[in-house]
Amino acid sequence: MNRIAKTGIATAAIAITMAAAPASADEYWQFSLGADYSSGDYGDVEDTTMLAIPVGVKFQGDNVWFRASVPYVRVDGPDGVIPGEGGVSPGNGNGNGGGGSGEDIVDTNVRSGVGDVNLAAGYTLPVGDRTWFDLIGKVKLPTASKSKFLGTGTTDYTLMGELLHSFGGVSVAVNGGRRFNGSNDLYPLNDVWQAGGGIYGKAGEQLTLGLGYEWREGALDTSPNRSEVTGSATYKVSPGLLLQGYGYTGLSDGSPDVGAGLQVLVRMRAD
Repeated sequence: MNRIAKTGIATAAIAITMAAAPASADEYWQFSLGADYSSGDYGDVEDTTMLAIPVGVKFQGDNVWFRASVPYVRVDGPDGVIPGEGGVSPGNGNGNGGGGSGEDIVDTNVRSGVGDVNLAAGYTLPVGDRTWFDLIGKVKLPTASKSKFLGTGTTDYTLMGELLHSFGGVSVAVNGGRRFNGSNDLYPLNDVWQAGGGIYGKAGEQLTLGLGYEWREGALDTSPNRSEVTGSATYKVSPGLLLQGYGYTGLSDGSPDVGAGLQVLVRMRAD
């Protein structure tokens, strides 16, 4: 929530089917616009709903790529639940932003604004006739409001690797890495491990289906881990236009109960 930008509201899934293909010999620019909606209680007594409208740009070279994205987010729920951070909250990690018990009555509120800027880059290395390894680096810049509980106010770095093997019409990928979180007085975040994988297959000349899984440790000592399953479908309208829809469900309190989204991808050759 490679999941560009489900803003983190489901961090890796918005582009999981795009990971099914190795880097193309053709260089291109890709522009994206999407919408992501999710709902969950994150271990709290009240549900939190989140809507994200991410915009992004990506440059794909011969064996390198660069990406930048930022969402506009709207959150309706208890203070302390941070988009994309698996229910991180100061104090107790249960999303109520305080130290009360689960029997406390929690007032919900609506807050919105620009989310964190996400930057990423990757290098693709062929390791066989049908096998590729991607070395990926990511940076999260704290452009989201900490006072509105739209972000933690920290700069975070991620280093990860992804191994992809193609069996022809079906590809399998696994990934893992370490996220180095910034820390401040309000959010004493820990560095965390993350891992995931997926299987992707052609369902026709224009349709690709994907099923992926993502896991990440909780960033606070009291925060639950994230654990999510995502299914997606990408339809190639033309070489320069792709439409993607996806849905996901959380398997832990650190993830939303349910979520879904749409994305429009427009590609332009770089030459």
